[in-house]
Amino acid sequence: MRRMARDKYIQHLREVPLFSKLSKKELNEIARLSTELTFKDGKELMKEGARANSFIVIVDGEAVVRKKGRKVATLGAGDFAGELALLQNRDRNATVVAQGPLTALVIDRRGFQTLLDDIPTVTKKMLIAVAERLGDMDTKAVH
Repeated sequence: MRRMARDKYIQHLREVPLFSKLSKKELNEIARLSTELTFKDGKELMKEGARANSFIVIVDGEAVVRKKGRKVATLGAGDFAGELALLQNRDRNATVVAQGPLTALVIDRRGFQTLLDDIPTVTKKMLIAVAERLGDMDTKAVH
């Protein structure tokens, strides 16, 4: 990647809340590990029951999360998905579909492990977000 393009990409990464407090060195590592992809309206980013092979961070746009066909969440810029299946080495527990045009960073299984091992700041933020999500699910189940 040319320096000018890389600098623009790094600035783009810095605007993602999950990565906003990272150093330039850490952002460079994420840039190295990720691929930025665009998806059309209605495109499945993940399918419930499928083998987990990537982690995504939404850069721009929205996606709907469905479990057993029922809408359970809407994700927007800065939100991420796919971490639980990778962490647990399980199949996807939900389907994620682009709602309108969507841009996302995609990190494969190996890159995700590198991200967790090498950038503790991201790991901590991700664990907090996962705990909040699980807490929300518990609260909904109780009510």
